[in-house]
Parts: sequence; C-alpha cells; structure tokens
Amino acid sequence: MINSFRLFHIGNVKIGLLVLLMSCSLNAWAQTNSKITLLRSRTTTDYIWVAAHRADCLYAPENSMEALQHAIFFGADIIETDVRLTKDRQLVIMHDYTVDRMTDGSGTISEMTLEEIKKLHLKTNWGGRTSLEVPTLEEFIDQSKGKVCLYLDKASYDIPGDEPGTLVKTMLKVLKKKGVLEETVFVLDWPYEKARRIFGKDLDKVIYCPVIEDKIENLEEYVQEFITKLHPIAFQFRMKSLDSKTYSLLPLVLDSGSKAFIAATWDDHTAGHSDNASVFGRPSEGWGWLIEQGFSILETNYQNDLIRFLKYENRH
Repeated sequence: MINSFRLFHIGNVKIGLLVLLMSCSLNAWAQTNSKITLLRSRTTTDYIWVAAHRADCLYAPENSMEALQHAIFFGADIIETDVRLTKDRQLVIMHDYTVDRMTDGSGTISEMTLEEIKKLHLKTNWGGRTSLEVPTLEEFIDQSKGKVCLYLDKASYDIPGDEPGTLVKTMLKVLKKKGVLEETVFVLDWPYEKARRIFGKDLDKVIYCPVIEDKIENLEEYVQEFITKLHPIAFQFRMKSLDSKTYSLLPLVLDSGSKAFIAATWDDHTAGHSDNASVFGRPSEGWGWLIEQGFSILETNYQNDLIRFLKYENRH
C-alpha cells in the first residue's frame, strides 16, 4: 500500500509540474501577445516598445537565427530585420545586397539561388567564420510568430527589372501563408496612393508606418493624408535637427492617436539624441529625451541597456 501511495504521489507531482510549466508558458504567451495587441490599439499607455536593430547584433551575427533568439529572450517587442530576394525568388535575411560582408562567400544575392546561399556560413561581427547559415524569412517567422513583431526593412528594394512592389508582394504571400500579417511592421516613405496600390487590402492588416522626413515633398499634406485615409498605428520620424519640419509635425501625429517611432540607432534620425548619446553619455540625454518628446517605439542597437533603463523607469 505504501509503495502504491508513493507512486501515486510522485505521479501527481509530475502532473503538477507539467501543469505549472504549461501555465507559465501560456502566461508568457499571453503577455507577449498582449504587447502586440497593445501596439495595435489606440489605448493610452506608458509602455515603450523596443525594436532590436538587426535583432541582437551585439552578441550574435546580425540577422542570424541566434540574434533573433537572443532578442526575443532579452525582451524586445519588435525585431528589425532585412529581407532580400534571391535569383530563384526566395526570401532570405541579409542587410546588404551581397553576401560578401557577412558570410564566407561572395556574390550578389539576386544572382544567387537559395541553395547556393545556404551553403555559406555567417561571420561574426569581427569577421570570424561561424557554423551558422543565412536564414530565410520563413525560418525567422517560425521562430518569432506570436512572440514579437517583425519589422521587415529593405521592402522597397526591388531587383532591377522587376515591377515596383515586387518584393513587398512576395513578402505578403509568405506572411499570409504563415498567418502573421497583423504582427508584421513595414516602414516606407511611399505616398499613400502607392502604398494602397501595392499592398491593397493588406495595408489595413499590417502595421504600416509611413516615414516622416524633410526630403519628402509636401510633407504635411503627405502626413495628413495618411492620418485621414489610414490612421496608421505609428509614423517613423527621421529628424536631423530640432528646427526641421519633421520635428514640428510630432504634435500632429500624437494628437491623431498614432504612435511616434524613431530609430535611436542613428544620430541624424534623432537630432543627436541617439544610442550614442545614451550609452556613451547618459540615457537621459538620448532615450530619456526621446521618450519625453512622446516617442514610444525606439529602435536600438543596445536593447539590453535600453530595456534595463526602461524597467528602471517603469516603462517596459
């Protein structure tokens, strides 16, 4: 009897542990999904979203599967990554249009097949060869789905000879197949009519963030048209200085209910209030200043430092 009781008791402990682990996993999934839901909503919140530039590009090769896994583990909300089209029309993750800098091979991605690219090995940030492969967009999605949003950069970089929007349309097919349209971010400087023509009805489903920068003609009218016709979840600002037209439009965007997104990775996108000011000066001079202005989505190369700062400020 005693042995039977012990066996039964141990069985219950195992079941209890399994239930506990499942509960923790479901809670983590729910929390992550709620952050995506909150990003898409018009709810007023103090939460600041962190976008990891090229995933975790400090402690893993940029845009690698390891970089993606690190960024998710450390708490990024959005993963900025770069998508390129191969010769056989497959989508791979690579910042440059060639494989020269980041792999042990050479060649232009649009002139190589996926099979050829998969034979290459990624390099570390210091040029050392690794055993890592160049990932595909589908591999990135399989790892990130339901956990973080993917911000797919280079979306306007069509292969010469292709119709405008070919890369975006190819991406959309994969996103629909994988069921991740609503957790995918696009940042483009296209006028509204071009964006609507190329994305079609999917423009209302993805997280489309129009760019705001001084070089765009009739900038205020461009912004107002997006506010009226799309009411974007966010606009991405690129401001070289505080006397720019771009910076002056920040109140218009915030009053419309859209969020303000900025890449702290670059001095000339933040009027000098960048990662550099934050890491080599004080966080209050860079990230803190941006938050005070009303920016609630910050792209960074230093996600761990930014998240630590935000947690201290009770903003993440």
